[in-house]
Parts: sequence; structure tokens; C-alpha cells
Amino acid sequence: MWNWVTSGIPQGSVLGPLLFFIFINDLIESCAAYCEIYLFADDAKLFKHIFSESDHQSLHNGVNALYERTLRWLLKLNISKCKITAFGRNIKKTHVYNIMDNELDTSLERVYIINDLGILMDEKLSFKEHINNKINKAYMMLGLINQNFNYLTVPTFILLYKNMVRSYLDYCSSVWSPYRKGDTEAIEKVQKKASIILPQFKHEL
Repeated sequence: MWNWVTSGIPQGSVLGPLLFFIFINDLIESCAAYCEIYLFADDAKLFKHIFSESDHQSLHNGVNALYERTLRWLLKLNISKCKITAFGRNIKKTHVYNIMDNELDTSLERVYIINDLGILMDEKLSFKEHINNKINKAYMMLGLINQNFNYLTVPTFILLYKNMVRSYLDYCSSVWSPYRKGDTEAIEKVQKKASIILPQFKHEL
């Protein structure tokens, strides 16, 4: 029996990813005349170097082009997930970008820290918030290991540490690689904390 598929793509299908790529293929062409667009799965980012008011307008035209494309394909944007952020030293945050939402011209929220594929990026690209966030999660995982495993061998602890703790600190580290001494020492303290839980593996991590 045939039925209309009103939204989404069949999960786990062979043709699903291909159909998705075909479906979004013209998104780049729709916005490329006004700004750059970066796509990763269903995540899209519009980007423009801003040097003048005309650059602001060009980026705004890119946002409008994206919205018009969603109308053409009968899609609905989740406006609550649409954010504006800027990166640089001397940033003027006076320009407002609007998009239609339920037939209302809605201003997009401007944020100073944004989560991009698991990395917290601030406007100065210092990654301070990201480093603190990952260190806190690593300490939380160490606490879980310490509370829930009373008898640990060295191989078992190393396996748990590398999968549950170190994985937080290694993810995309080539992007946010710390260059401040304080950040480096804070990350190293995680391993020092782990060596207290099981001192005999101190030189094996």
C-alpha cells in the first residue's frame, strides 16, 4: 500500500542519504550569490566577511534566499535554532537580521557563544568556555567511574579512561588546541586526578 510521506527521510535506508543530498543540493546555489554557505548533514551556516554596510545587506539577502527556498520546498525553519554570531576583535553588533516566522518578521537572536558540532566557539575564538566545559565533563566521568567500579585492574581502568574521559578531551582538539599555560595545566589536572584513583597506571596513560 502506498502512502504519502509528509516529512523526514526513512531512517536506515540505503537511498535515504542519497535522496537527502539531492533534496538539499540546490541550497548552495540559492545562497551562493550573496554569501558562503557551509553544510554538514542537516546543519547549514551562512558566512560573510563584513567590511561595510553592503556586506551586511548581502548576508541578509542570503538569509532571505534561504527562507524563500524553504517556502519553495514546503519546509519550515525552526527559528528558535537560528542564531547570529560574529568572530573578530572589533565587532559592531548593531545590524539586525530578520526572517519570517508565522507571517511575522522576526529578529534572529544574537549569541556570543555558539555550539558548532560539539565545539563551543566564542567571538574571540579563545575556546575558554569549551575547555572548561570539557574539563567538567571529564571530571564527571571520572567521578562515575570511581563511584561505580570498586575493583579495577589497570587494563580495565585504562579502557574506561580512554573511552569515557579522554574522548572528551580529544574530540576536535586540533581545532581548539589550547595555547595558554593555564588551560594546558587545567587539562593535565584531569589525568593527575585519574592517577589518584588508580596510582599504578600513572605512567601508562
